Amino acid sequence: MIYDEFVTQIEGHGRIYFDIKDGKVVEARLEIHEGSRLFESFLRGRRADEVPQMSSRICGVCPVPHNMAAIQALENAMGIEASEQTKMLRRFMISSQMVQDHALHLYVLAAADYLGVTGISEVYAKFPDAVKRCVRIRTVGNRGIELVGGRAVHPINSIPGGFAKLPTREDMEKIAKDFKAILNDCIETFRLFASLKCPDFERPTEYLAIDDGKHFPAYAGRLVTNRGLKVEAKEYRNHIKEVFKPYSNTKFCVMNGHGFHVGAIARVNLFKNRLNPTAKELLRESPVKFPSDNPLHNNLAQALEIVHYAEEAIKIAEELAVKLKDEERPKPTKAGTGVGVAEAPRGTLIHEYTVDKNGIVKDANLIIPTGMNTTNIEEDLYALLSANINKPKEQLKRLAEMLFRAYDPCLSCATH
Repeated sequence: MIYDEFVTQIEGHGRIYFDIKDGKVVEARLEIHEGSRLFESFLRGRRADEVPQMSSRICGVCPVPHNMAAIQALENAMGIEASEQTKMLRRFMISSQMVQDHALHLYVLAAADYLGVTGISEVYAKFPDAVKRCVRIRTVGNRGIELVGGRAVHPINSIPGGFAKLPTREDMEKIAKDFKAILNDCIETFRLFASLKCPDFERPTEYLAIDDGKHFPAYAGRLVTNRGLKVEAKEYRNHIKEVFKPYSNTKFCVMNGHGFHVGAIARVNLFKNRLNPTAKELLRESPVKFPSDNPLHNNLAQALEIVHYAEEAIKIAEELAVKLKDEERPKPTKAGTGVGVAEAPRGTLIHEYTVDKNGIVKDANLIIPTGMNTTNIEEDLYALLSANINKPKEQLKRLAEMLFRAYDPCLSCATH
């Protein structure tokens, strides 16, 4: 039996192929058919100050983490040390991105799987208040990105060393109120997804996220896993390997020969004790306990993160409403190679650039969260299908699609 239709309700073009013979899964694979976009080649030869805006074009769904990881990598390459205020504003931008992006995935793409409908139009027909809640959440999330980044999609204001223009204290005070106004919508989102029945499936795996030693993962830090890995981001090549498979246009990532999982479930599994107060309280009430080895619980972890990152945005905005000040941007001091890491909605993102003495990017390497998850998705597909081998074909297809969508894949990013 072969399932070779394109999967809907995901970002990009991909399909799931599986072959079952004599009651056993012979093969299960993830095929990503997005055309190769060659961003690494585009970025070579460009001025360093052009790269952050160019790299944000890798994704129109989550441009902020690309912008942030690129800037951080360039700063590390050129000897620029960003101020604490700049880092706070960057965490604010990532928090805003997480809030609006998770809302998009949960309500528009994932919810239909759990509500017994076929798409967002039916979700709206049956649950209009839920979709309106999504719109309110996304509106404020986009507003937060635009306030600091200059616009909601493909920010233009964030540059190596800081920002071309800073928001005012009054701006930060107002956006804090905006996030407070949607906090209840965020809480209701978690409660909705906590009430939905999720397929029963578990497969222990390795979870990876970044750790700055203080905050719930967002901006900068070491690479850490639940199996003891704790290394500087610049050492990523020693642990994460990219391999090609002939049936896919994106690279597959492995760590120690096996797949690993990045994303909301990885962040919550590893750092649930750093969640903000309301999110932490909701987790205590949750029928699902974390750490969880059910990859479909990534959706619930995303709903929890909406609450956490909204609280984080409020906390940062209120602090900066009191103490935001103009700062002089530091200048480059050297040429070199630098690595930047940030958490995207779909997981850990890595950018690496080599910059020469003239400020020209000579080399670029990017590892995208969906690319990191590809091997793990295939391993989960094989295990899920094997565990449900006696179920009808249509049910197997539905389970496979649910699993794929639960990872919140961004296939355009993956074929960068």
